[in-house]
Amino acid sequence: MNISAIEPHGFSGNIFLIDAEKPCLIDSGSEPDIGYCSEEIASVLRGRRLENIILTHRHIDHVGGAMSFYGEFGSGILAHEDDADALISGDQESTGANLFGGTVLPMPVTKLVDGQTVDLGGGESLKVIHTPGHTIGSMCLLGGGNLFSGDTVFADGGVGRWDLETGDYSQLLASVEKLAGMEFGSLFPGHGPCVRANAGAHLELSLRNLKIIGRYG
Repeated sequence: MNISAIEPHGFSGNIFLIDAEKPCLIDSGSEPDIGYCSEEIASVLRGRRLENIILTHRHIDHVGGAMSFYGEFGSGILAHEDDADALISGDQESTGANLFGGTVLPMPVTKLVDGQTVDLGGGESLKVIHTPGHTIGSMCLLGGGNLFSGDTVFADGGVGRWDLETGDYSQLLASVEKLAGMEFGSLFPGHGPCVRANAGAHLELSLRNLKIIGRYG
């Protein structure tokens, strides 16, 4: 699986471009006008269109640029069903847009469910793993030994916050425990560095840290 990591400006989440038979973008950064990333995306696509933009959760730092890429590269927009309605309506509160001084544009979203697969063509696919806790509709994507974790877990034992609207510590703990039982070699998180090998060790550290926080927090 050929994965390009695109680093947007400011507090934006990471953007990942999967160069497959049916190319897709995972998350879209925070800014409605995110054209400065378009040149890098276009150089990988080489005149092709995106098949899908997959949003790991509803927060503005991951969805703010979706409509810009949607207009430029043409694609479906996919999100878990529990976060989709907030994106369809352009909910400025639960997406964090009001909190962080931005705008989330209403967008056409196709709803995904836990266990569903997104076809990338050529025998490749991504499996949807519902991981609520950071938001109620947070999800990870697993494919080709790679986990795209959104803001559920990060490198070096990091975990997503659960104090924003629809977040929940107990749900996050259950989600990280769920991920800990899966096999993958690489971790592509919503923020910070990617892990190209032995990602399971980073996830085990995330689980341990989250349990410690729950015990003493």
